[in-house]
Amino acid sequence: MPLRRACSVVLACACAAAGLAGCSGSRPAPVLTPGPDAYAVDVTTQGRVLWQVPLAPSASGLSPLAVGGVAVFAQDDVLYGLSLADGHQVWSWAYPEDIEGVAGMWQWQSLVIVLTRAQGGWPQLTGLDASTGQVQWTQGVDGYVAGFYSTADGGLAILRLDGALEVVDWSSGRVRWIRPSGYPPDAVPSPPPPMAVGDGAVLFDVNGQLTCYDDQTGRIRWTDALMPLQLANDAGVAPGLQTSAGLVYATGVQQGAGGQWPQVLLGISAANGRVKWRLVASPRETLSAYAPGLMSVTSSSGGAWQDDFDPATGRLRWQAASAYQATATPAGTVTAPGNDSTDQISVHNALTGQTRWTATLAGLNLRWQQSPALAVLPDGPLVIVPAASPDGRGLLTAFRMSDGHRAWQVTIPDPVTALPSAVPGGILVDSTVQLTEP
Repeated sequence: MPLRRACSVVLACACAAAGLAGCSGSRPAPVLTPGPDAYAVDVTTQGRVLWQVPLAPSASGLSPLAVGGVAVFAQDDVLYGLSLADGHQVWSWAYPEDIEGVAGMWQWQSLVIVLTRAQGGWPQLTGLDASTGQVQWTQGVDGYVAGFYSTADGGLAILRLDGALEVVDWSSGRVRWIRPSGYPPDAVPSPPPPMAVGDGAVLFDVNGQLTCYDDQTGRIRWTDALMPLQLANDAGVAPGLQTSAGLVYATGVQQGAGGQWPQVLLGISAANGRVKWRLVASPRETLSAYAPGLMSVTSSSGGAWQDDFDPATGRLRWQAASAYQATATPAGTVTAPGNDSTDQISVHNALTGQTRWTATLAGLNLRWQQSPALAVLPDGPLVIVPAASPDGRGLLTAFRMSDGHRAWQVTIPDPVTALPSAVPGGILVDSTVQLTEP
């Protein structure tokens, strides 16, 4: 049974619904009390539950953070800071009264950055001291949020529904810059147009016109018309942008023979915007790049697989049948067939695609998540797989990356709400019982 909410694992990228809002005002922080079926759990790398603390059920779907010696969990109306050593509450921070919940949560240096959403107002960013929970700064967003992406140098790039691009600095909360995106006010489409961050830049597309902004100053580095490639949604295909190691991956469509619109994946130089290579899918295939050298391909007949390609040339290296997006690790690439009859994970040689090992999860259900990303957590020599057991409890299974041997398995009261977070010596897990039938 899948969770009602789940996190999305896509290279440090998050996208909010158009109604995000924030406001001022506060109320006394509630006392941490046991909830009916939700827990914060710390599990060591040896598979021992270090501590388990009851929480109120949450639908935030946000992975917990570890900042210094504090574990931070986002619940529906409050943030909790728990001691990493023993799980005792260190602090709590209640959202303002009309806040619906938290839309995003990040760590920057010794701060926890929180983006809250509210009804009848605009969103708000807050920087909290991770050790005390004290507010260090607040910054309102002057418009409803269509999408947001964290930058590697401590900022949040925001696409507003009024057509503005904005970057907020996490150290101080100040607005670094605001630029018009090219869309008229209140005309930003839903889902929002392609946007990406990386290599010190914010990239944004308006109807095939790709623009690269410096993420510190907002200065335009370059702009390139990718037509006849269309990154917009008017062809009925989800567009995409990813950046990594000096390359921009742009997924779109182009007009072909007979009025067809085959999907195209471009490899673009992040330095100057020039197209280095182009991959064209067949008319019956849909593709989507989601990580450096990895893309999902589905066919109209129902097949699904993951392609591994050379980022330098765009040439296909290997592919594996997998309904979930693969996870690249230094020890190999992890896939899961997503077969209805069994749940398995496989680890492949990253260069050749040769299957190093396959492990069956023995009736455990991987399909608790709504995200297409595979919910596995590489943690040093282990890969940790959250799953739901037949009786509805949560299970964490650790496999050795070297040979697929099951190192340990831990049962927790409820299925995992979001992808666990790696911390020194173990992982943090947020669990709740909010489930629904597929």
